[in-house]
Amino acid sequence: MKTFNLNYRLLFISILVFSVGHLFSQENDVDPKEHAKHIREQIHMMTFSPAKHDDKGRLLPKQSYEETINRAMSFIFNDLDQWFKGDPNTLYEEDGQKREVYFYYANLAMDGQTFRGAPDNYVSYPAFHHASFINTFINWYKYSGNKDALVQAIDLADWNIKNATPTHYPYGGMPYSTFNKGKPGGFRDGEAIMPDKAAIMALAYLSVYEETKENKYLDAALTVAKNLAGNQLPEGNWPFRVDPLTKEVKEGYTSSVIYQIELFDEIMKLTGKETFKENKEKALDWLLNNPVKTAVWTGFYEDILPGENRTNHDCIASARYLLKHREENPEYLQLALNLNAYITDTIISKGQTFVNVNHQYAPAEGIREQKRCFVTMGVHSAHWALLMADLYFATGNESYKERAVQTMNFVTYHLQPDGKILVGVDHKHESGGWAFNQFWFSCHMQPIRYLMDFLKLFLEYAQ
Repeated sequence: MKTFNLNYRLLFISILVFSVGHLFSQENDVDPKEHAKHIREQIHMMTFSPAKHDDKGRLLPKQSYEETINRAMSFIFNDLDQWFKGDPNTLYEEDGQKREVYFYYANLAMDGQTFRGAPDNYVSYPAFHHASFINTFINWYKYSGNKDALVQAIDLADWNIKNATPTHYPYGGMPYSTFNKGKPGGFRDGEAIMPDKAAIMALAYLSVYEETKENKYLDAALTVAKNLAGNQLPEGNWPFRVDPLTKEVKEGYTSSVIYQIELFDEIMKLTGKETFKENKEKALDWLLNNPVKTAVWTGFYEDILPGENRTNHDCIASARYLLKHREENPEYLQLALNLNAYITDTIISKGQTFVNVNHQYAPAEGIREQKRCFVTMGVHSAHWALLMADLYFATGNESYKERAVQTMNFVTYHLQPDGKILVGVDHKHESGGWAFNQFWFSCHMQPIRYLMDFLKLFLEYAQ
């Protein structure tokens, strides 16, 4: 027994020493100066094409929407593996199965390497990002007939179902909003999950269900919806970050409840049952009487520390929802116009709004992401362009259509010669803004989806 205890203690000490040493090595790997240097080195790897305008000064697309879509998807299917220069072992799971790069990486350097000195080198945001990839792949499957795209969507859905929170948790069967070093949680989230991101993934499960008719995807979405309903706060909303086991609120306020509302709607439509009617109405009431009135659109992104940070992603989604349901309430159109005014007119930072026309692709409007990352991005510009399209169909005002087209034309300039879509292009080559010198899979995949959605609305722009 003494020998056993001694050996056990020695083993424990060895493990502890290794763990502490590994922890410190990870900390030592984080070097902000080295990270900034590596980012600056990436600027020469980006191509900024000169703007093309018609005789009225309007921005023309760099290439057609279809070419933009086709080349960007070709990069994912044909070039991604060779481009990736990170450790290939990080793509393998414990059972030996290899996953695509975007399962475990949110962003990489432009040359396919992991960033030197970065704290989030091996971080992904499954619930939100994977959901957007699922929707992009399904759109591409419908658009092109590429069956491999549906396979990728199914793989992503299956992975998130497999890696969800344990079913016996109060927030059970919920996809994780963060994965770090191949494990759930970590980075900014710690042990917490984000209820709104779980709703986003559940909506993606429903998209897979509609294509496959496999009940496991409907069941997975139902599990998320039931847990959201059971943990809805009395006011009608949910916390931003919450421990799925203890229910301890790690970060309270988020304006993002529109996705829970959409999830309840979609499930009730699919099942023909009003199971979540009360939950949906409470959440909608909270949305209309809080961020829609107060314009406090904060609490959305996974990599942002707590604090005041104006955003627009869920604001755009909320405005689009109100326009879609405007026949249910005559006030919804005006409310949607008010939400758009928040994006176009409200001063967010340094006397500027989310809308940016101070770039080389003006007069097209580009949309900045958030106050904490106040930079113009293709993905958010495309998202807002769809809101402009919705406003055009709701009002008949041609100016909304023109602004939508101009902004989508701006998005086409984000496509690189190798098929990658840049985060943003609204700066001069020599300036080297940090946000643009990274390749984010979400900023590549989502614009493709939005472009395909746009072509469904405006067939005249398809070639």
